[in-house]
Order: sequence, then C-alpha cells, then structure tokens
Amino acid sequence: MKRYRWSLLTPDEQGVAALSKAINVSLPLARALCNRGIGTFDDAKAFFRSSISDLPSPFLLEEMRRAAERVVKALENKEKIMLYGDYDVDGTTGTALLFLYLKERGAEVSYYINDRFSEGYGISDEGIDLAIGNGTGLIITVDCGIRENAAIRRCCESGIDVIVCDHHEADELPPAYAILNPKVPGTAYPFRELCGCGVAFKFIQAITELMGAEPESCHEYLDFVAIATAADMVSLEKENRILLREGLQRIRTKPRNNLVQMFSLMKVPSSEVGMYHIVFGIAPRINAAGRMHSANLAVDWLLSEVPSESKRFAGELDRMNVRRREIDSDIMKKAETMLGSHFASYCSSIVLYDESWHLGVLGIVASKLLEKYYLPTVILGNMNGLIRGSVRSVTDLNVYEALQECSDYLEQFGGHHQAAGITLKAENYEGFRRKFDEVCGSSFSPVKRQKELSVDSVLSLEEITDKFINVLEQFAPFGYGNREPQFISPELTLFTRPKLLRDRHVKFSLRDSFGRNFEVIGFDRPDIYEELRSVSHPVFTMLFTVEKRVWNRREEFQIKLKDLDMLNRHQK
Repeated sequence: MKRYRWSLLTPDEQGVAALSKAINVSLPLARALCNRGIGTFDDAKAFFRSSISDLPSPFLLEEMRRAAERVVKALENKEKIMLYGDYDVDGTTGTALLFLYLKERGAEVSYYINDRFSEGYGISDEGIDLAIGNGTGLIITVDCGIRENAAIRRCCESGIDVIVCDHHEADELPPAYAILNPKVPGTAYPFRELCGCGVAFKFIQAITELMGAEPESCHEYLDFVAIATAADMVSLEKENRILLREGLQRIRTKPRNNLVQMFSLMKVPSSEVGMYHIVFGIAPRINAAGRMHSANLAVDWLLSEVPSESKRFAGELDRMNVRRREIDSDIMKKAETMLGSHFASYCSSIVLYDESWHLGVLGIVASKLLEKYYLPTVILGNMNGLIRGSVRSVTDLNVYEALQECSDYLEQFGGHHQAAGITLKAENYEGFRRKFDEVCGSSFSPVKRQKELSVDSVLSLEEITDKFINVLEQFAPFGYGNREPQFISPELTLFTRPKLLRDRHVKFSLRDSFGRNFEVIGFDRPDIYEELRSVSHPVFTMLFTVEKRVWNRREEFQIKLKDLDMLNRHQK
C-alpha cells in the first residue's frame, strides 16, 4: 500500500554524468550528490573530506570577542560563574561542556537547571535568587535566554553580567552583556543552524584562542556536541555535519568512561556507535531525567568520571526512561481515542488537552502523532493553573511563524520551525485551537497532507555493489538536512514469501539477475505484508534505502523498505 507521495528528483543529467566521471562514482550516486547541491569535484571533496579545520572562526559570531574577554576576566579575578542550562539534551550537554572546560581552567563554576514542572523553561526567579545569594558575578546561559528580557534585566540590576548562548529565534534581544546566537539579525556568522551546545563549543574555541592555548584542546568536548547535534534535530549540513562526524569519531575511539558505562547498558560497543544509538539510546535516557524528575541527574552522569558513579547514574537514567515509555504509551492511547471527535471539527491540525497528562512526555507523544497522521500537532497538560505543552510540525509548515499568528491566545511560546513549547490560560484554549487550525489550514495545502518522500534515483538491484555501498556510507551521518539517499526499483517480484515480525514489521527477500539475494525489512508496515499476501504473484515498485550490515561476522547488504506501490493489485 503506497502510503507516501513520491517525488523523483531530476538533477541535470549532463551535470550528473560530469560529476560521475570526475569522482568515479555510479550515476545513481552522482544523482544523489547533485540533489544535495554537490555538482563538482571540489563540492564533493568538501562534502566527503571536510575537517574541523574548515569550521568558521568563532569570532564571526556577533559579540563573541566581548563574551570571551569577559570570561577571561572572570577567570583572572576568581569570580563565581553560574551556568544556566535548559533541561533537554542540548542544554545539559552544553552545560557539561562549559562546566568541564571552565573547571579545568580554574574557574569557580556551578550550574543551575530549572525544574520543568515548578519553574518551566527559561530563567526562573529561583535561579536568579540562588545566583544573587551565592555572590555570582557572571551567568552564562546554555540553550536558553534569548527571550528572557525581564529575567536578564533583573540580573543586570543585581550586578550580575549575563552572556546568552542560545540558538532559538528572538523577537527583541535581551539586555545581556553579550549574546552568542547565529540567528541574531545582522550577524556575520555564515551558518545559522548550530544547536545550543554547538554555540557553547564555539564559545570555548574563542576563549581558547584568546588565551593563546592550542586549538586542539577543545576537541575533547566534541562528543558532547555530537550528542546534542544529533538529538536536537538541527540541520545536518555544513558545520553541523563536521561537528557531528568528528564527535562520533571521538566517541568511537576515545569514549569517556560515563559513555562506556551507558553503552554497556545499551549492549553496544563504543566502536560501533552511530546516529541511531544517540537518537534512540542516549538522548531518550538524558531527556528522561528532565522529563520525569530533575535534569541534574543527567548532568551528574555527563560530568561523572568514577566508573562506579557513572554506572549508577546510567542505571538511574535507564530506569527513568523505562518509566517514561510506560507513561507516554498510556497518553498515546488516550490521545488516539480523542481524535475521532477532534477531527469532526478540526481537519488541519491536532490540538489535544488533558489536565492529567504528564508534562514531561508531551513532546514525545506529539512527535508520534505527527508521524502517524502527518498534521501539525499540539499536546497539552496542566501545571499551576496554566495549560502548557509541546508543538511539533510537518516539513512544509514553520510552526514558530504559525504560533506568532496565534500569539493573542498565548502567554508564552518559543522554539523553531518544527518544534516549540507554549503556555496559555485555560480560557484561551478553544480560541487557540480554532486559530491554530485556521493558520495551519491556510498554510498547509491539502496536497501536502500526505508526507513526501524524495527519491534520488532509480536503482536496479544489480547496481548495489561493495563500491556503491562504500561510497554511500560516506554520505553519513544522516538526519534532518542530510537525509539518507533513497531509491526506487520498478517491476520487482518476490523471491521468498513475506513474513510478519512481531505483528509490525514486514520481511521478505529479492533476487537479482546475478543470483544474489537481498533481505528486505519494512519497519512498522504490516499493511505491506497484507497487500503482498493478497496477490498470488505480486509485482511492485519499491522505495528504499540500502546499507551494509554485519551478521554472524559476515557482511551483507540489507534493504530498508520505506514504501511500496503494487503494480498488479487486482490480480486474483
């Protein structure tokens, strides 16, 4: 059953042929490169062989020199520095990065992370009170602060300088001592899509350069940047691609003890860690701390060096994540039962509210509903008399801009084009629900309500070779902004009958004209299993990705089925 819209990309074939010849790759791979704007030998070299030395100077960020000089002054004067981080992966890893870096340079440094439930997002009065009481002279925010005008003004009035390290959009800049944010209007920095931890890394690069230390001394923190970049779903192109790739390499070759303990719990060797293990293994466990209790546990784990402590913290994070999965599963079931009546009135979005829902998992539920129904989704709970929750959006709708149009109904909102958080009063809920659906309806055309899958090229099974896979692997790491290349093969027939694994995943095999067998797995596609079984000799076109895997010490190709179009559906 064809679930998605297929869009076969059509790069200029003369350019494809020229690139294929210039770098000695097959035409399907050359098409995939051209579809990513890579059309020359030099483009391909920059894509495949870029290194940490190719990163832009941190001083291109507006006010970076002022911020770095302020930190050097604080180090010289033995001032107390407080790091103020957000409670998600990006905020906690960025906090850990700065804490370890500054501590190593003799700073008297502490950190503060809000309680998600009693304080919410941003800079809280409780945090400022603690900073004032401790005699803090400098606060550095991590992954927050760009919209905290009143809180930062209070810090200034109390004699505390604030440096904002953030990557979120801002309407009006706060009165901070310095603002480090690649999205600040007018900045000369050439790349807007750094995560908060990425901005923190640029900050330590600048401090290191200002102090005359070796630039390589910053590289030991690239593992934190890789985890945050992968988890925060920022665009994996240009600088982020380099930071992630270099950070993954460090994790594989020089893993911290705390990471080794977590990988042991996950039953994966450090040397084999990839994007999947970060996004679906490490990130959920870090986030579970802030979602279920306190993000301080995640920072404690990130900072831990003693094996016994690292193991204990990793175990606690794992147990919290198990409990988190149970809760979001329960909420997901209830949300699904509410959708029937919801769709009777609203057809362009999903906005659901239940005052009993656990605020810590609403973003996860919103993401799952988005994946299933492909509509902009808002899932809300209640805290301290206010409705709060998470927003997730489809590719073609900038949800931050959509929320701006709904701002009359909101007390607070923040985020970026595909994810946001909101707060509103109960009396404004129905008004917001109507307005948000109206904005989505006008911005998100019906034809785009079926998720689109971009196809790089037609690819025959015979073209899948060792060389093809070796080049394909160099496209990684994959994620938002650098999707995995996708191909279609027409007029295929089954070699083995389909199986249904765990009532969810379809599995079968194909054979090419050389007599080679290819295992095909389609995750969460029981519908394809049913359709293939309904036809005696199915003929179909398949949309897929392909990878090499090791099984019983043998390397083999595996095809990951994304969608299928039956060509003889009505055959008896």
